[in-house]
Amino acid sequence: MLLNLRPRVSEKPINLVPIVVARQDVEPYSVLSSSQVTLSSTKIPETLAMDYYQEPADVAGLMTTRFIAAGQEVSREDAKPIEEVRYVADMGLEIVSFPAVFSEMVAGQLRPGHKINVYGYRREAGKDNPGEAILVASNVWVVDVRTATGDEVREETQEPEPDSGALFAAPGVGAVSEPASVVAVAAAPDVVQDVILAFGAKGYDAWVTLAPSPEHITEVAPQPTPTPQPEEVPPAPQETVEPTSIVGAVYMSNRDGGPKLDVFPNNTSVVWAVVNLQYSPDGPVSIRLEIRDQGGNLAFTGDFTHPKSGQHSYLIAPAGGFTPDTEYTTTLHVEGERFSAKWRLQGDSVLPDTGGADLAVEDEGSHGY
Repeated sequence: MLLNLRPRVSEKPINLVPIVVARQDVEPYSVLSSSQVTLSSTKIPETLAMDYYQEPADVAGLMTTRFIAAGQEVSREDAKPIEEVRYVADMGLEIVSFPAVFSEMVAGQLRPGHKINVYGYRREAGKDNPGEAILVASNVWVVDVRTATGDEVREETQEPEPDSGALFAAPGVGAVSEPASVVAVAAAPDVVQDVILAFGAKGYDAWVTLAPSPEHITEVAPQPTPTPQPEEVPPAPQETVEPTSIVGAVYMSNRDGGPKLDVFPNNTSVVWAVVNLQYSPDGPVSIRLEIRDQGGNLAFTGDFTHPKSGQHSYLIAPAGGFTPDTEYTTTLHVEGERFSAKWRLQGDSVLPDTGGADLAVEDEGSHGY
């Protein structure tokens, strides 16, 4: 009797509601529109539906975090505000991160929302590398700051000391505060390219400052790039003179303007013909140099322009080289005149180290062989 008289508790009805599903396949990192979704035909308990979107209009402008197949439910983890997925809602900005030293990040106090200038620097490393610094990017937006392990930088709490009442920094209970060492910024793609070029390709270190107000911000300096060198334009040929009289001589040496040598080592492949011509009127004159071996075989021939009356040296480097233990004759042809000098390759002759002086005109070999 008592059981029958006890008030009966009415059970609360379970409400079933429809939730949002995709009308079509949706790629990850896509911005949703309400036309891409619809309400499901199958309803689920309202308590479970709290993890899903329940109105198509609620997903408009959100960004997907995974691939969603047609007919699949759209949960609150599948679509989020753009800034929660990629830090900023502006899809025209690119996100890039780079490492920096704690002490070179405004004493480690850098935080999301700051506007910063980013500099690249190289330390001095001797006479040939005096060090340098460049402005890589200016007034860029910090969107994240991380530790070296990728964790968020924890804010240290300020607690009073028991005796003095002064504040001291203390991390949260059970947490270890690590310094910031990675900065993520949002910037235009061309600025991001400068950041990657400076810290990735060129190996600069980063130094970060809080940017001044916009009217004081220096324009971003372009990254140094190799400048193509203009092609050398060969000088226009000089007009030669026709001297009325010529006195001259030629000798062989192992260097430009060097001493006269009659014997060269067998491994010699390059020699210098030192030509001394005295003539008038002064000016450029055309000459030809020929070198023949003792059998009369041509080893070298070349046309040159003697710049003016006096001494000048000409490099001789025959393609086939010289033959060891062979005697050669160098002949200078100029305005119908010939001047010659004999020399040879022999053994391992030692060349002198003394410098040469201007050659005095000699009678020997001054005309013909």
